[in-house]
Amino acid sequence: MRIRASGGWRGRLAKLAAIPAVGLIIAACTTQTNDNPTGDGSAPSLFGETANGIGFPHEVVTTEGIASAGLYLPIFAIAVVIFVLIEGLLLFMAFRFRKRSTGSDLPEQVHGSNKLEIIWTAIPLAIVFVLFLVSTSVLLDVENESETHSAVVDVEAFRFGWKFDYMDPGSLDPETGHYESAGITVAGGGREGAPEMVLPVDEPVLIRLTAADVIHSWYVPSFFFKRDAIPGRVNEFELTIEKPGVYGGQCAEFCGLAHGDMYFSVNAMEPAAYDAWVAEQTGAAPLTAEADSVEGETNEAAMGEATTGDAPGGEPESETSDETPEEEA
Repeated sequence: MRIRASGGWRGRLAKLAAIPAVGLIIAACTTQTNDNPTGDGSAPSLFGETANGIGFPHEVVTTEGIASAGLYLPIFAIAVVIFVLIEGLLLFMAFRFRKRSTGSDLPEQVHGSNKLEIIWTAIPLAIVFVLFLVSTSVLLDVENESETHSAVVDVEAFRFGWKFDYMDPGSLDPETGHYESAGITVAGGGREGAPEMVLPVDEPVLIRLTAADVIHSWYVPSFFFKRDAIPGRVNEFELTIEKPGVYGGQCAEFCGLAHGDMYFSVNAMEPAAYDAWVAEQTGAAPLTAEADSVEGETNEAAMGEATTGDAPGGEPESETSDETPEEEA
């Protein structure tokens, strides 16, 4: 004798459906603080006002990212037009050629039309061809690298953090492609805190990306750029940041249990401020050509002040004169 399960198959399906529902409720009730916002927390805006005038999908602050984001709105508009057209034709044909309830005969059916087949083949082909040309042009612009860079940073991703090694932009060996170290290293991640990469604005910078253990991904939403960090391989890309500020980034490739803590930030500042930061970190002269001119103007002003007896301009000379053999003796 069989004993029928309580509730039957409907009850069992209801219980199975309740499992994911309970999981969603629990997930919705939990809260997790994010001390490293990445700039893409707000909802996308089709026509919102942003610094670059695009507004879709969100504010983008790099030259390369603006070029890529500029494709989104026209492609989205084309997709909407195609969707409305196709769905409209489907609904029209479904109602126009449906079987009537008052009669048993089907409406007149159309089988085969060379003209229609040519039209609905040629139009999508033309659209795809145009999009291919435009996208390829933008891709070539994004992947193009300048001959000189104001900053070169070797980025190494590891579980679960980042290491930024700054190279001397003027020390490139054309034969080997290697740079000499500038003596600046910034590292961190996980519970130790997100490291900060400092870069100049309005000048091209070169990022050389690799990984120490597993595949990671360097992602800054405000740059509209993401690139994988692969062990044993160096991925190079160029960025030109157009707006000063601090922009959050993160690893976008699941790499382990602490993947969610693998944040970093990029502090984009004016070239003069960046040169001053480099000089402060290295204790030497700035690395960029513009910094040399700024330093020359500063030294000339300091010499002028020193001749008039002002203390600020004469401080470096007085410190040098204090370190004499007589006083050391």
